[in-house]
Amino acid sequence: MSAAKKAKITTVFPDKIDGVDKPLLQTLATVCQKLYDEELYTSFKPKDGGESNEKLDQPYELIKKGGEYTDDAGEVISGVSIFNKDTKTTASIAEYGKVIDGITDFHGEFQAAFPPFAALIVQPKDETAAPILILAWRGSVTVFDWINDAAGSPTLSTRWSDKTKDIRAHGAFVNLVENTFSLHEREIVDLVEKHKVERAFFTGHSLGGGVANVANLVVRGQLQKGGSPWAKLEGKVTWSACTFAAPQTIVRLYEPEKIPPLMADLDASSYNVVYGCDAVPRIPGMLKYMGDIVEKVVPKVIMGTLEKKADEYVDTFGFISKLAAGAAADRVIDAVEEKLEGVPTAAVAYLKNKGIAEIMRPFTHQGTVVYLAPEALEYVQVKGAKIKETLDVNGKAFDKLLGKESDKWASSLGYAHSAGYKTLKFNVK
Repeated sequence: MSAAKKAKITTVFPDKIDGVDKPLLQTLATVCQKLYDEELYTSFKPKDGGESNEKLDQPYELIKKGGEYTDDAGEVISGVSIFNKDTKTTASIAEYGKVIDGITDFHGEFQAAFPPFAALIVQPKDETAAPILILAWRGSVTVFDWINDAAGSPTLSTRWSDKTKDIRAHGAFVNLVENTFSLHEREIVDLVEKHKVERAFFTGHSLGGGVANVANLVVRGQLQKGGSPWAKLEGKVTWSACTFAAPQTIVRLYEPEKIPPLMADLDASSYNVVYGCDAVPRIPGMLKYMGDIVEKVVPKVIMGTLEKKADEYVDTFGFISKLAAGAAADRVIDAVEEKLEGVPTAAVAYLKNKGIAEIMRPFTHQGTVVYLAPEALEYVQVKGAKIKETLDVNGKAFDKLLGKESDKWASSLGYAHSAGYKTLKFNVK
């Protein structure tokens, strides 16, 4: 059997992630998936009880706060219990253990603006083992999530600035962490003390992974800070980040030989699982790869969308009319394709001339990237400069990474982004 065929039918699991064995890795991936479960989302309806109309100013009210669902028996499942129950689409973490305490925050009326968050105290099946803490954020779903993905101003925060001013982090993610901890940090610390937690894990997928990595930075910046709730946990808890398809979040302003101790601690405790051609872990700083995305993939996505819409348009006509409609649609598509030829060049010029590319360029990953190349049979771990060397490819290497059939590149990117955690999670039984 060829290596390629074997890779397709065999689930490959990373190994040698410090403190994270296979069952725990599956647990973290499952928690990430659970936060995406649409049954847990908020719902709204017109405030007057009438029908929705076309007016934007029509008042709506919250009718389902999020973070709960009604099961087949009519029981409302809410709070941390959602992680102990299977739904039709997402598994529980029962194969690893049970959530015995914690916090869930689906933000109610603000869910469109903030990704759901969970702080979970998990008791492993081995009851002689100490409970662990999992801090998890959901990835991008809403328009505000996409805005936050892009709002990556390299930001310094008082959460770590007394340790070093030579580390900047993705600005929107700093804000999301600040919101979470302003609401919940004292309760999180109380949970750790109450259950005598010795190990804590930051996790999330995509945007959620980026937020989790910044949270690791924030907590480590607080552990020795007088007056911080986190200071009570200094030396008592081992903190690690294990994320899935997280974007780059850190800008390093120091000289390589003068790494701040805070950054050294982050690099030693952070792992990000990256699957194949996934674009998100290469954003925003891998400009070779991003250049080919703009030049090669974006026009294909636009043209593919136009062609699909044109097919739908033609299919609404009778047989005779389809001939004329099809010819008209082809002329429109040809005209648009001709216009698109200069768009990638213009986009690249804009990003460079406006200084945006130089904001993007210095972003890096923290710690270790755990990478599964297309058709590979095992994950490899890459660190430091080797991360960019491995992931930031263009030209023929980019084409090979995305596959021979360029018309399927968009779907390949989508699959790779979700496969980073979906191939590792527990399955619904």
